[in-house]
Amino acid sequence: MPQAVYERPFVLHFSTMTIDGRIASATGYSILSCKFDKLRLYLLRGMVNAVMVGASTVNIDNPRLARRIGDVKPYYRVVVDGRLSTSPNARVYNDTSVPTIVFTGGSAPREKIEELRRRGVEVVVVGEGHRVNLGDALRILLENYGVKRVLVEGGGVLAHSLHRERLVDELRVTIAPVLFAAGRSIVDDPEGRGFTEWPASPRLSLECHEVCPCGHCIHLVYRVRDAQCCPVSTPPPRCLADRILRAARL
Repeated sequence: MPQAVYERPFVLHFSTMTIDGRIASATGYSILSCKFDKLRLYLLRGMVNAVMVGASTVNIDNPRLARRIGDVKPYYRVVVDGRLSTSPNARVYNDTSVPTIVFTGGSAPREKIEELRRRGVEVVVVGEGHRVNLGDALRILLENYGVKRVLVEGGGVLAHSLHRERLVDELRVTIAPVLFAAGRSIVDDPEGRGFTEWPASPRLSLECHEVCPCGHCIHLVYRVRDAQCCPVSTPPPRCLADRILRAARL
């Protein structure tokens, strides 16, 4: 069920996927972005106050999440990890160029919490058991850290939880000319139920569609019409092709 309505940051979900909706193949291969799509990601990071990923993204891709075009402040890396299953040696924890916040559940191992804190990572317990209360986490980002825009980069399980609870305000998708036929989905319910019919799905309105400067990918921007609450910040510019081309010439 959607969570209670309260102020929170504007939440933007961005992903690059195959034509059949996969963000990684059955073997874990996930290189889908062309050089222009990477610039799109870096531009979006430069327009938000936080980039958010789930534990699987940290464990599988080991991203640094620091590179961006722009200097909007504050800027945080946010990891949602209800079990604290991520390695303390992950790059997102050991790169000190950008502060990192971890949201975890009440049953997270105490020794892991303390180890991350010794490394300078802010660990916030929000939720019971191994589940993170995402609505409360977003509220904390706004109230305690001044975060007004959040960019969600993955993975599919985190994206599903946010969409299920109507905590996403905008969905941006780059479609690469690839088919995987199996693997991780852009929105992935671990219980296998998903949105069972049209009325159960978030209601999406197309705001922008453009051909990527590479000429082979399509980028789509949808507003989520039934998102819960009133975001305190407006979205970044919807169509970015011109900015991407300018950035590519720099």
